[in-house]
Order: sequence, then C-alpha cells, then structure tokens
Amino acid sequence: MSRDLDAWIDVQSALLDLPIDPAHRPGVRHYLALVASIAPRVMDFELGPADEPANVFVPVPPPAMPGDDR
Repeated sequence: MSRDLDAWIDVQSALLDLPIDPAHRPGVRHYLALVASIAPRVMDFELGPADEPANVFVPVPPPAMPGDDR
C-alpha cells in the first residue's frame, strides 16, 4: 500500500503543481493512509431522508437604511 500511496502522492502533487518537500513526505503518506483507513466507515454509513443536505443558502442584501444612497 505504501507504494500505491507514493504513486498517488506523485501524481496528485504534479496535477496540483504542489511540490512536496521530501521531509514532509512521510507525514503526507501517514495522513493519507489514515484517511484511507477511515473512508470505508464514512462511505458505509447509511443516510436517511433527514440527513440530506439543506437547500442552498442565497444571501440577499440588507434593507436600505434611512439616508442610505443605494
């Protein structure tokens, strides 16, 4: 798995044009392995209708105040 992560790190850092300092590479690899171990539990968690995302928030400007030159 370590080789797969190293290849993934190489490809993604090149795609993102994000160089990874060799001193940081072990930490990046460790974090990705941690995330990969957690991901199946997150993806297997069943969501019910009440767990769906809310509507998209669309802000509106505040009402004009007296003396406002809008």
